[in-house]
Amino acid sequence: MDQSTLAAQCIDAALAIILEKEPELAQLDSVAGDGDHGAGMARGFRAAAAADRTGTAGQVIAKAGMAFSDAAGGASGALVGMYLMTLGGGLQGDVTTAIQVHSALVKAQDALMKLGKAKLGDKTMLDTLIPFTEAFGAQAGAGATIPAAWGGALDAGRAGMESTKDMVAARGRSAVLKERSLGTQDPGATSVYYVLRAVGEVLQRECP
Repeated sequence: MDQSTLAAQCIDAALAIILEKEPELAQLDSVAGDGDHGAGMARGFRAAAAADRTGTAGQVIAKAGMAFSDAAGGASGALVGMYLMTLGGGLQGDVTTAIQVHSALVKAQDALMKLGKAKLGDKTMLDTLIPFTEAFGAQAGAGATIPAAWGGALDAGRAGMESTKDMVAARGRSAVLKERSLGTQDPGATSVYYVLRAVGEVLQRECP
């Protein structure tokens, strides 16, 4: 399978898991937000899955990110869209090593932190992404393949997601309600974990 087709399959898998989990994401977001996170993510990934799929894997992901940003709306739309666009831009040409992927993940994470003005512990999607990216980098540095590094980093991403239950939101709409968010998992951290897991399943299946 060529890499652009693989990238497209990953986007399709992300859409499928977000549609499946949309009610859960809406419930999480209703605690300290307006309950629209699941719907926004679904709109974004529907548009991402319908975007032009010609070019390299990086170009497919970048165009999906642009479509996501345009369709999803709200802060999450801008943030996830920017993450995907930067990730795609960081994947130049043929991508053959986990080191290459890690470099793109770091660039995307940095762009997200700059745009959202958030950091680890602020109860955002970064609480999933930062531990995942660090763990992926450790796996890549040890010589793991892309699917192995991705799969090996998921536990760290999941732990980061689950840690948001014990945080008080510092950024976004939930920050206005502060303590009301305590005890509830962050919807952004949750949706991003589901997407990472879905992508991992595609990589394990298509790149054994």
